Amino acid sequence: MSTGMTHIRKANNFDIIRIIFAWLVIVSHSYVLIGNKGCDPLCEWTDHYINLSYFGVKGFITISGFLIFKSLERSPNVLDYLWKRVLRIYPGLIIVLLLSVGMAYIIYQPKQTYFKFEKEAVSYILNNLTLYHNQWRIHGVFDKNVNTAINGSLWTMGFEFFFYLVLLFLFPFRQFKWLVISILILTILGLLYGNIFHIASLKHINFKLRVDFIVELGFFFLIGSFWAALDWNSIPYRTQLAILALISSIVIIYFKLNPIWLGFSWPYLVLYIGQGSSRLADWIHNNIEDPSYGIYLYAFPVQQLIIYCFQPSVMFLLWSSTIISFILGIASWKLIEKKMLRFKNLFVFGTR
Repeated sequence: MSTGMTHIRKANNFDIIRIIFAWLVIVSHSYVLIGNKGCDPLCEWTDHYINLSYFGVKGFITISGFLIFKSLERSPNVLDYLWKRVLRIYPGLIIVLLLSVGMAYIIYQPKQTYFKFEKEAVSYILNNLTLYHNQWRIHGVFDKNVNTAINGSLWTMGFEFFFYLVLLFLFPFRQFKWLVISILILTILGLLYGNIFHIASLKHINFKLRVDFIVELGFFFLIGSFWAALDWNSIPYRTQLAILALISSIVIIYFKLNPIWLGFSWPYLVLYIGQGSSRLADWIHNNIEDPSYGIYLYAFPVQQLIIYCFQPSVMFLLWSSTIISFILGIASWKLIEKKMLRFKNLFVFGTR
């Protein structure tokens, strides 16, 4: 999942925790994709109440809301804001789709019907590039896997870009800080109400994206944006609030309350840790930089290929896919994503 970071910044812990969040998704998928009816350790411990990927995805979306709002504040015009969003998402996505189709071609089973493969392969790329009309499979590829999707992780891309567009409604008002904060608070409360009282019915609304997911993920995204709208350094008792947020998260999980209440504690913890610094953060920033988006994009097809070739145990799948996905994620950042960011200022004109 993209995080919208397109500007030069000092080293902080965001790179570390984004990598951890990507890995949490790998851990959860290692159990689900095997199909042994098991689930990750947190899922087992909470009796299927919540899993590690929940914290990974919600952590990603929170950081995205925080950083994209900051980008909106800096953008001199709407075109610059949208261009940077496209530039951050699409180069890595295009390459992973092309490589996935190449992989699919090699393992495609019905060798006598390549015309059908080529038709589905083209539609696979084009449909997934829209972000809103995902095509999960190509028939003849991973047919014997428990999950036949080539890259199930792409489901978050459409929601992410949708939230980028939602933030544009704040663009004309961004100079009026308290108006923006008030709009965010009211919207967050509206999303909370929807999550608590209408989440079951919202999934039946006919829309390009599942409305229940918009309401759930949007809650975390806009809470990240809310914290970005505040002057973080002027918030009193930040450490005490972090301790309270940690305790609250533990209580919510222990008593298995509605997970949506984690929106008031987990995002704060993520942002509190993310804006800190450490020696590891310095090393990652100077060497590995920002591979989390690539790790997230490649992990699912890598895991599917390992399952197809080896019928692995959970632990073999987990660690082999971790190593390969991390290598591909670093390569994606170094060779594609970072190089494309040279064009990020193409539409920088005008003043705020």
